[in-house]
Amino acid sequence: MSAGDAQRLFFALWPDDAVRAALVRAAEHPRLARGRRVRAENLHVTLLFLGDTAPGQRTCAEQLAETVRASPFTLVIDQSGWWRRPQVAWVGCAEVPEALSGLVAHLRAGSKGCGFSPEERPFAVHVTVARRVLREPTAVPLDPIRWAVDRFSLVESSLSPGGSAYRVLRTWPLGDLGGGR
Repeated sequence: MSAGDAQRLFFALWPDDAVRAALVRAAEHPRLARGRRVRAENLHVTLLFLGDTAPGQRTCAEQLAETVRASPFTLVIDQSGWWRRPQVAWVGCAEVPEALSGLVAHLRAGSKGCGFSPEERPFAVHVTVARRVLREPTAVPLDPIRWAVDRFSLVESSLSPGGSAYRVLRTWPLGDLGGGR
C-alpha cells in the first residue's frame, strides 16, 4: 500500500451544533483549558480508531458499518478528567449506555475481519478537549450535557503542522440497517 492510497480513518460519534456548543463551553473552563484546546470542529467521541487504511479495508469497514444494529441512545457528559499520557484533558460519561457498548463491541469484532487490530483496552467514552496538558486539573463541575445519539460516522484524519483536521466521509443511522449517507 502506498502512502498516497492510505487514509487515516476512525469511526466516531459526531455532535450536532447544539451539543458541540455545549462541549465548547465545558472546554472553556479554566481548569480544563490549560493546554492546546481542541478546535470546536474537531470535538467528537472516537468509537474505533482504524489508522492507516487501504482502499479495500475502507470498503470492508463501510460494509461492516452497514451491518450495525443498535438503538439510538443518550450520552450524558457529566464528568471531566485527565490522562497523564497522552497529556489530554477530557469530558465524558460516568455511565456508558448499553447500546453504545454494543456498538463499539460490534465494530471492534467486525474490524478484525477487515485486517484491523482494534484496541483491547476497555472503551472509555470521552471527548478530548485539550492536548499538551502537563498537570492534572482539579475536578471541574460540569452541567450535564445531554447528547441524543442517533448516528455514527466514518471520519478521515489528516495530520498537518497545525494539528489534525477531520472530515466526515459517511454516516449511518442507528435504529436502522444500512443507508450510509
